[in-house]
Amino acid sequence: MNKLDSNIHIGKICLEYRLKNNLTQNQVADLTGLEPRHISQIERGLSKGSIDTLLKFCNAYKITPDIILYDLLDDSIKSSISIYDEKFKKLSKKDKNTILHLIDYFLSK
Repeated sequence: MNKLDSNIHIGKICLEYRLKNNLTQNQVADLTGLEPRHISQIERGLSKGSIDTLLKFCNAYKITPDIILYDLLDDSIKSSISIYDEKFKKLSKKDKNTILHLIDYFLSK
């Protein structure tokens, strides 16, 4: 994936999670300390920001960096990562805890 495609991908995911969290760019700016203009540039794929910027988005949207970056990995790397792991990471904290309790229950049998 070239640089432009990765910028567009990162922007698309950031926009998706901002909307999922019902946040405006100004609200994200308040949460992250980033300028609304910079957030807009990232969401439009004009910039992808730094690692620090990525982490600010992750904290604001309550997601892990791999949710944003996973699709940028080579297919050979993706195939070694469990699909269940990826789906699990997308769950809410409450749902994760429920599943972990179920796993513990079945393992204790």
